Amino acid sequence: MPRPDPASPVQWAAALLIGAAAILLLYNTLPVALAYPRAGTAALVLFSLFAVPFWAVRRRVAARLALPWAALLVGGLWGATVAVMASLFGSRALHGLLATAHGPAWAERWAPVLAAPVVEEVVKAAGVVLVVAIFWGRLHGVLDGIVLGACCGVGFQIVEGYAFAMSSTVLNRAGDAVEPVVAVFVVRGVLAGLWSHAVFTAIAGAGIAYAATRRTRRAAWAAAAAVAGTVVLHAVWNSPLLRDGLGLGVLGVLGGILLKGLPAVLVVWWLVRWAERTEAPVAAAADA
Repeated sequence: MPRPDPASPVQWAAALLIGAAAILLLYNTLPVALAYPRAGTAALVLFSLFAVPFWAVRRRVAARLALPWAALLVGGLWGATVAVMASLFGSRALHGLLATAHGPAWAERWAPVLAAPVVEEVVKAAGVVLVVAIFWGRLHGVLDGIVLGACCGVGFQIVEGYAFAMSSTVLNRAGDAVEPVVAVFVVRGVLAGLWSHAVFTAIAGAGIAYAATRRTRRAAWAAAAAVAGTVVLHAVWNSPLLRDGLGLGVLGVLGGILLKGLPAVLVVWWLVRWAERTEAPVAAAADA
């Protein structure tokens, strides 16, 4: 029986980073989860629903995907651990720098626009690059990158949503209640979930996969533009722009959410359609 190939340095680095981030994540979340088990279970179940649309999209394009499930698992774990923890500490550090430079009130308003999108999108994109490096040669095309990026974003989105829900539970001081969790899920899941981290990182993943499969300078610039584009889309989403709905009440707020969030969804939809037209199914490509 042949011996399995030894793990590469990149694989070891990924395993160490994910393992260390997972331990740090548990250290920060486990005490609250044990103190509020009902709320924690509800938060985990509700925010795990983010994986459902990802699963549906993957099934639709499965014939054109070459990356194994192990690659998607690593991407999801990276988003749920390394990206979350690096973004937490990185965003705090940038928030502190902005507060020092412009004052606490200014930083409180604009750090979500100038700090969080940069840190979060760059770290998530780094995870996509890492997975592509680990599974080099298995990437078939842009659709692989879209699904991989979405998987990384889903991991981030589940853990971030869970953390916000548990934080709200603690601040609410109502004990182990699920109502604060449901309220956070409505805001961050129903209203914001469709055009959040999974969609942003899917765009970055498309650019990274395009560069990895073309290997030209123009493709590399396209990947950089894709990552930069996700930062801009994320910054617009976090900005105060249209947050009050221009004084038009609930309908105005919902309209503002659509105007800020829908462009990212449309970009992913266009990328999927473009890739379906230009990329052959995996089996057909192997036979060619």
